[in-house]
Amino acid sequence: VSSAQAQLSPKLQAAVGRWHVIHNDGKPGGQVEIYLVNGKLFGKVTQLSPGRQPGDLCNLCSGELKNQPIMGMVIFRNFSPDGDVWDGGTVVDPESGKIYKGKVWTVGQDKLSMRGFVGFSLLGRTETWTRLP
Repeated sequence: VSSAQAQLSPKLQAAVGRWHVIHNDGKPGGQVEIYLVNGKLFGKVTQLSPGRQPGDLCNLCSGELKNQPIMGMVIFRNFSPDGDVWDGGTVVDPESGKIYKGKVWTVGQDKLSMRGFVGFSLLGRTETWTRLP
């Protein structure tokens, strides 16, 4: 455990791990591994959504992510601790290529809520993911 990680509350540390994405419509998505880098939260795709192929690219993404493989893509970036939530980061939706501001928090040990929004948090949507064993 790094010193940066040791200073985080258990609620914040609980976000680190492997998660199964559940979309708002209840459909299963892929899997994401969430990890810490210098006290900030990041997450990468470790399993693609059903129906996706291993070589699928994010052709709707822009910038450095355009036409990059979705598998292994870092879709969570630079979330900082703020009380009991991770805030101030961005999340990429590889299905639409859109980049959202976001907040991440845990509910117990086995659920992770991720809210993505444009502009204000009120104008967004929240997905709840489940922890993988």
